[in-house]
Amino acid sequence: SWWLAERQCDSGGLNGRPEKQADVCYSWWILSALSILGRVDWINTGKLGQFILNCQDDEDGGIADRPMDMPDVYHTFFGLCGLSLIGQLEKIGNKEGRNYRQIDPVFALPTDVVSRLGLKAQVIRNGGVDVEKRLQLHSILDI
Repeated sequence: SWWLAERQCDSGGLNGRPEKQADVCYSWWILSALSILGRVDWINTGKLGQFILNCQDDEDGGIADRPMDMPDVYHTFFGLCGLSLIGQLEKIGNKEGRNYRQIDPVFALPTDVVSRLGLKAQVIRNGGVDVEKRLQLHSILDI
């Protein structure tokens, strides 16, 4: 978990390995793992959310890998997933009067779809602390 948390850069974004630039796609790859491990609180989610939003193209829509780059479907999907995992997408939806579906960190699908399909995985509960609501449909391993 600690190696994952150390992937947060000064920009607030996450990288995939040391000495690399932050990239929005790692908002999914790192956050999903931290979420499953119950360690999202080990990173600054406010700075991460701002990094993702700074990568958004205000004119044409979509999210790029980094601020001022061209947006694409890949980074838009993982950026939205990252915003969902830190709860920022829900806050944005509440402000705009929209209802955004939560994303399951194991399957990268809306939690209602995971539930309807009966998809199961194993997630970790650390020290008896309750797992996130979105993860409670999975098998919980206590460590």
